[in-house]
Amino acid sequence: MTRRTKPEGAYIGTESGFQKSAIKLVRSIAKCDSRLVTHIHNGGQRTIMAGARLKAEGVVAGHPDIVVFSVRRLILREGADLWTQLFAGLAIELKVWPNKPSADQEEIHRLLRDEGWRVEVAYGLGEVERITREYFGVGN
Repeated sequence: MTRRTKPEGAYIGTESGFQKSAIKLVRSIAKCDSRLVTHIHNGGQRTIMAGARLKAEGVVAGHPDIVVFSVRRLILREGADLWTQLFAGLAIELKVWPNKPSADQEEIHRLLRDEGWRVEVAYGLGEVERITREYFGVGN
């Protein structure tokens, strides 16, 4: 088993605090109407009855915390190679160290990527800022 190391700049605090700070940051950078930047409230502890009600209402486990409904064409670089890619939207999964994406989350991330979404996992506000700036082509 490979030992994971704490990412530099990992958020210190609660997941709720991270979420509040991250959504504010993404909305301040995003080049789209802020109503297109939203939080999918799937997490948290629930009773069996509440979980069943939410499932019947259409809640699906594993969706990323922040989604941005804004199409973007990005210029990507790997070494000397450049290419463009069209993304249907941006999804950011927020994790407070040492948590990592669940199997449900990894599956939803794969499905979103297959549908043309850019999906990233962030452990700190610096990562959230970098991801959002890259997506919207905004410099520092």
